[in-house]
Formats: sequence, structure tokens, C-alpha cells
Amino acid sequence: MDPQHTGDLFKHLEKQNGLLKEAHKTMSQELQKLMVEEQMMMHKLYELMVTHRKNNKEMKKTQNVLEGKETVEEASSLAIVPTGDEEH
Repeated sequence: MDPQHTGDLFKHLEKQNGLLKEAHKTMSQELQKLMVEEQMMMHKLYELMVTHRKNNKEMKKTQNVLEGKETVEEASSLAIVPTGDEEH
């Protein structure tokens, strides 16, 4: 390697190293933001699924009452038992 270009090459590599470090920092920050956003979205999805499951149970009770398979008293006396996988 030509010694007169060694200094220029070293400066170029230092500059590239600085740019790569900055890119790494920026990407790490963005990844952290995305991970937090994913966690929040998963929590909202879980809440939505719990609500949907409860609504389905109520809809089935109503449908049974309308079809005469169950009386209103029977449907209202049935307690919704927690499945154990709900967080509160």
C-alpha cells in the first residue's frame, strides 16, 4: 500500500466508522420504539379478544333464549366463570 494514501484512507475509515456508529444508535432507538409499540398493540389485542369472547357468550345466551332452549331466568342466572387466563 502506498504510504502517502494511508493517512487519507485512515481518515475515510474513521469517518465511515462514525457514520456506522450513528446509524447503529438511530436504528437501536427505532427498534426500541417499535418494541414498545408492539407490546402496547399486543395488550390492546388481548383486551379486544377478551371482550369479543364475552360478547360471544352473551350472544349465545340470547340466541338460546330466542330459540327457546333457555329461559331468561336461566340465561341471567348463569355466572360467567373466569377462565384463569384473563389479566386484571
